[in-house]
Amino acid sequence: MRALVVAHGHPDFGAGGGEIAAYGLFRALRAHPGVEAADFLARTAEPRLVVGGVGRLRENEYLVRRDTADWLRLAAAPDEARAGRRLPDLLAALRPDAVFVHHVAHLGLGLLGEIRASLPAARIVLTLHDFLGICAHRGLMVTAGEAPALCEAAAPERCRACLPSHPTSAFAERRRLVLAAFARADRFVAPSRFLAGRYRDWGLPLERLAVIANGTEPAEPLPLGSGEPLRLGMFGQLRPEKGLHVLLAALHHLAGPERARLRLVVSGSRLEAQDGIYRELVRRLAEPLEGEGVLSWRGAYGRGELAARMAEIDLVAVPSTWWENAPLVIGEAFAHGRPVLAIRRGGMAEMVRDGVDGLLVDDGGAPAFAAAIRRFLADPELARGLARGIRPPPTPADMAETYLALARGIA
Repeated sequence: MRALVVAHGHPDFGAGGGEIAAYGLFRALRAHPGVEAADFLARTAEPRLVVGGVGRLRENEYLVRRDTADWLRLAAAPDEARAGRRLPDLLAALRPDAVFVHHVAHLGLGLLGEIRASLPAARIVLTLHDFLGICAHRGLMVTAGEAPALCEAAAPERCRACLPSHPTSAFAERRRLVLAAFARADRFVAPSRFLAGRYRDWGLPLERLAVIANGTEPAEPLPLGSGEPLRLGMFGQLRPEKGLHVLLAALHHLAGPERARLRLVVSGSRLEAQDGIYRELVRRLAEPLEGEGVLSWRGAYGRGELAARMAEIDLVAVPSTWWENAPLVIGEAFAHGRPVLAIRRGGMAEMVRDGVDGLLVDDGGAPAFAAAIRRFLADPELARGLARGIRPPPTPADMAETYLALARGIA
């Protein structure tokens, strides 16, 4: 089998969870004895490529320039390429039997039709990494406004409350366009049962939906510290929905002597890219903690630095304020032998076994996180006991095997 993995970004230029999962699949397919050839195609905004143009990054890895013209309808800007390699040329040259598409953000809904037109016999598998097909508000299923709330289901009237500049009819039309585009795919993959359930309820056929966990690169479990102080870590992009403000506020709910017994290390990026209101909120919460020596910032990190960052902490916090699908950091924490503190919500509740390899809080607010942190402070052996319950997460090789079986089973 010849395989092509398509992603909405390359991890060399932006290491989001979906991009890393897609690239891990590509590398595992390349190493698989049953795969004749595997290639990777990622969207880029590289200005040296005209819109629609395709360039080569390295052996078996390509970039396609795509810009978004209409986020509501997930439409890409028209191609401007008049010469040089374009997507149909690349697809004809690679001749994949199976195309594994990870996300349509930036690439546009039309991508699936383009692949089908160029490769009528290929098996197309679309992986859904968030709720973008359902939710026009950044795919989060969280309401817009000053007091964001979790959204249980999309409906035109509810969607217009988040995006009032569009008429109600636009959201019904959006659903029709997305379902029509998705019909070009043979199968859909969700990395969590929760996400699969949301898309099933929204309209995707159950028989075409599969749940396949994202693979995590295997790692050697690291020894934990002494337990005093409790070393708490947060990793990833520091967007509001990732909940850094919740974790910082939770520390303010602890008494001074309690805070003195812990250290929070934040290894994250893109806080500077968030709006000024959120940055100011984080600043006001962080400054007193910095003054007490409780909080330290370690900044962004490369993939090769992850083990060293994990060695600095004993417990990984995932305080996300949205549903979350399958946070990459949970798999990474487990691979390195670190228990996880997260919310009993979405895919997080599937990945973390409460009381076995981590703790789940029922309420995602700061007081609930503070109460959970107190449990670790009261019992210095709690983190060590949870670490013993960790099972190695699925690897990219496991993921590749399951994706290949899915593709082979398509008639």
